[in-house]
Amino acid sequence: MKRALRITYRGMETSDTLNEHIRDQAEKLEQFFDGITGCNVVVEEPHRHHAQGHQFHVRVELHVPGKDIIADREPAEPTTHADAYQAVTDAFEAARRQLQHHAERQHAHHR
Repeated sequence: MKRALRITYRGMETSDTLNEHIRDQAEKLEQFFDGITGCNVVVEEPHRHHAQGHQFHVRVELHVPGKDIIADREPAEPTTHADAYQAVTDAFEAARRQLQHHAERQHAHHR
């Protein structure tokens, strides 16, 4: 990603391979919409349940001119995944949908 990408881990160790997966996902977004000025990603393992295994929550914050896009689940919805890579993929997919909606509004506004 050409723009600033910040990755934060909470409640878990930093992972070089997960960092690379996050970079790949961020680059895909940038190919889709080149107006991204910043991207913050938080990967969190909020609770460690021995019976349920690992649970991960990922939050993606995109900064584009005139708007911040946050891909995060509402507390009432399922917010965790058993696989960190899938959690990252799902969060970036949600961010992509919001970014697409933003780009369509921008395009319609400039007509």
